Amino acid sequence: MKPEDWNPPARPSSGNILDFTQAKALLYGELKEAGVPEAQLPSFLPEKKDLKIEFPIPGADKTQLLDCFHIVRNHIENLRIHTFEPGYCCLQALNENLFETKNILDNIKFRFYSGRNQSKIEITKKGDFHREEIFAAIDLFKYLRLSKQESVQNPKELLLRLGIDVFDPQEAKKKGDWVTFDSIAGYEDVKRQILESIILPLKSPGTLEEVAKLTRKFPGRTKPRAILMEGEPGVGKTTMAKVISCMTDIPLIYVPVESILSKYYGESAQNMAYVFDVASLFPSCLLFLDEIDSLAGSRDDGLFEATRNILSVLLRKLDGFEGGQKSITLGATNRKQDLDKALLSRFDRSVLFPLPNERERAAILGNYAKQLTEPERITISQRLESFSGRDLRDFCDFVERRWAASLIEKGLKPAPPPYELYLETSSKSGK
Repeated sequence: MKPEDWNPPARPSSGNILDFTQAKALLYGELKEAGVPEAQLPSFLPEKKDLKIEFPIPGADKTQLLDCFHIVRNHIENLRIHTFEPGYCCLQALNENLFETKNILDNIKFRFYSGRNQSKIEITKKGDFHREEIFAAIDLFKYLRLSKQESVQNPKELLLRLGIDVFDPQEAKKKGDWVTFDSIAGYEDVKRQILESIILPLKSPGTLEEVAKLTRKFPGRTKPRAILMEGEPGVGKTTMAKVISCMTDIPLIYVPVESILSKYYGESAQNMAYVFDVASLFPSCLLFLDEIDSLAGSRDDGLFEATRNILSVLLRKLDGFEGGQKSITLGATNRKQDLDKALLSRFDRSVLFPLPNERERAAILGNYAKQLTEPERITISQRLESFSGRDLRDFCDFVERRWAASLIEKGLKPAPPPYELYLETSSKSGK
């Protein structure tokens, strides 16, 4: 049967061991979702006593071959190099128990052929495939067959596949979504730190470099590499990231935790590496990792292997990520104490976003209840202690909905909610 004649059924269940039909469905289904035409799908057929996946490759240099080893290692823990010689290399999986050698030759083998006329990969196994083994084949195919195609694609489209949005300040300006420091009430000390640590260095990197030449014996990297924003949920960390994007005119890549994490072994770490690799395609960008504590906790507390792999990739990529001259990584967390010490050391500076004080709460209310006088806003803010900026916005939204419902019931024309309604609602909204 030719690959182009096969129509894959629905994606198989999450069982770890797959028979031939399930393995083929998973392999072809994932590659078709990645945009691989049917005519270019790898062959997957029984051969004698083995099942074999085979596909040609454009050729792999030594660096790419080492990357292939790493890809396989992400999915299969116990491996050995079976053969390593010019033009041919073979990796073989070992048994789960390294001291058990029974039927070891039946385990999966990854054969890399590199010749003048043709280069290819053969993946063979006696018996059923494991899910991780199929994903190793998928990732090898994507890396060796799709990497050159993807490098010339729009990086926004590549990120969209993972559910990652790119906030473009120019598009935001056209749509009226432009935000500046004026969009965030209060937080004057935070704004000063953001201005000094990020905005001014990114807007005028040359000045920073010239100062370094006058002060350092051995001038090196002077621009900020990574900044951590810490604070309770709803205090404005994400909004501040958009403010930085608008004030520097640099696209913001917003990476939510759910776009990275995957239930499949090794895929979360690969997603993390993929995001950094695509981000490097932008001339300049702000890479915003939200809820970074969920991605990389402290090794002191003990980690699952998958989380340890994500942390390892994150540390390596933060060290090597330069991107354009005006690229920087932003992290956001509300549990700084849970972050690994090595990860914290990668951030040049940590900026704390505290809960707003009484005056700041009154200023925030001015953005959502402009009809109220300042004394009225202060009185209400006194009743909303420990509210974040998001909480205050939600509070005002609730008051507006109550008032709108009252107007509809009474058949009255639209009018702003009165102070008394805010006061009444605030007495029932204490946290």
